[in-house]
Amino acid sequence: GRFPRVESLPGSMPMEKYDMETAKELLGSAREAASFSAEEYAELFADVMNCMLIDIVDLASSSLKEDDKITFEAINVVLDFMNHASVLFDETAMGSEITPVTYAGSLAKSKLEQMFSTYAVSGMMQMADNINNRIGLLRFVFNINEKKADGLLMRATTKSMMKMMKSEKGREEMQDMMKGMMGGADLEGMGDLMGLGDPYGDATPDIGELTQMLTAVKSMKDAGQIPPEELETLKTQFRNSFGSSIDDLVQQAKDERGALSDEEQKLLDLMKEILD
Repeated sequence: GRFPRVESLPGSMPMEKYDMETAKELLGSAREAASFSAEEYAELFADVMNCMLIDIVDLASSSLKEDDKITFEAINVVLDFMNHASVLFDETAMGSEITPVTYAGSLAKSKLEQMFSTYAVSGMMQMADNINNRIGLLRFVFNINEKKADGLLMRATTKSMMKMMKSEKGREEMQDMMKGMMGGADLEGMGDLMGLGDPYGDATPDIGELTQMLTAVKSMKDAGQIPPEELETLKTQFRNSFGSSIDDLVQQAKDERGALSDEEQKLLDLMKEILD
């Protein structure tokens, strides 16, 4: 399970599903039976919380070999644990304070940063609930300073964008974004004009075809055929999906020279021209 070094516990499982009130009663009874002072209880709570956190973070790190969504769910377990433990401490510690618990295990800093980046980008791509607050909590738990976290997010977001450009599934997602960008405009005529045929067809476009499609969208924008509100909606969608503006991604691509092919760079530049 999540705590491999725990071989047995006295008595049966106290609850099948976590319940705050039951947990408060159990801890209160245990504290009174052991005659712990408020300070002793607080330190013991922190020690146990620290040990448990190390185990579940170490277990979550093994998911990095899997799909990003699996890593996202594994780290959600870590964050749910931290939220539950923090609330439980506040409810039972009788006003005592402790040094906030953060990860103190043996995982390398680079591994924690990889977990942070994977979780953040996956969460933003899924538009997960309360994602910004959870990313902030994870940054704290992994002891990553804010400036470093911003850099990690920027690099991870850019790599995600590059991956989208290069994969069949990613190109399909980008095609969907193009459809939304074009709104109610006459797509079929524009598609024929650019040599794409039916842009709503089932075939997955390659990078060259996406570039043609974006060129068509830019022409429509320049001609005033795309309502401003559609562009504003797309800007918001883009930032929500990638956690950065198109300007930030373009700058990051320039900073990491050679990361994009000429075709990919042209595609990114066209996105910027459309969203400016």
